[in-house]
Amino acid sequence: MTVIKTTLKQPLLHFVAIGAMLFIFFSFSDTSEEAVDESIIAVDRATLLSYMQYQANAFNEDFFSQQLDSMEESQSRILIEGYYREEALYREALAMGMDEGDYNIKQRMVEKLVFLLQGSVPEVPAATQQDLESYYADNTNIYRRDASYSFTHVFIDDQEHSAEGKIRAEVLLEELNESNIDFFGAADYGDAFPYLQNYVRRSRDFIRNNFDDDFAAWIDSIEPQDGLWQGSVESPFGFHVVMLSNRFPAVVPTLEEIRERVEEDYFIDTQYNLRLDAENNLVEKYRLEIGEI
Repeated sequence: MTVIKTTLKQPLLHFVAIGAMLFIFFSFSDTSEEAVDESIIAVDRATLLSYMQYQANAFNEDFFSQQLDSMEESQSRILIEGYYREEALYREALAMGMDEGDYNIKQRMVEKLVFLLQGSVPEVPAATQQDLESYYADNTNIYRRDASYSFTHVFIDDQEHSAEGKIRAEVLLEELNESNIDFFGAADYGDAFPYLQNYVRRSRDFIRNNFDDDFAAWIDSIEPQDGLWQGSVESPFGFHVVMLSNRFPAVVPTLEEIRERVEEDYFIDTQYNLRLDAENNLVEKYRLEIGEI
């Protein structure tokens, strides 16, 4: 007992004990300058610019920077308050574990990563003549202009396609030709058609959608002649007497004719492929294992 009392009175032992207590205290208390107080929501210019862009779903830092600079103090305060409230509620949701298993949050995080990847890809170099020629050759079908037609028609409303309706159309055909009714005179004849009366340089698909396949095939079968009424021809709506004034064949414009469009398409596709490569580099770090399905 005397030995214990003597030992406890040793200064060195007191120093070691105090040191141990301080070590334990600081191990459980983070007093470093790097400690983050989660109750503080800091707002700066970069934070507000990012917030504005995501709110607008448009990413143009220069544009929103100008908007921020032109704001009155009351407007900027409203903006800061909006960010503050959103961030506070977001942190509370995280603290409650609401991000776990939420597919919408997962999708937003993926979208944000893809957006960040877009900003990290190399700048697309200016296209050379060879680049444009190669891109144009590979995508000729994109630039092909379909055949188009210019015609007018006089309509006989008869969805039953009766004999009387057909006779009426034949009489009308004769009257229009004998009276030399021109392209724009058709409006004074026939019944009201659900779509257009005059079709000027309209594509075959457009005509098919307004009439049907058989009508479009019939238009292909006749010779264009301005001033000549032809028919009659049926559609699901009834009978038509038609003046086909012109037919324009399908064409592929030359590279020089659409150079600006090809340059723009080349830039967009190249930028997309660079971003996709960056995305693939991340995805390929993971191995796919498929279980029983």
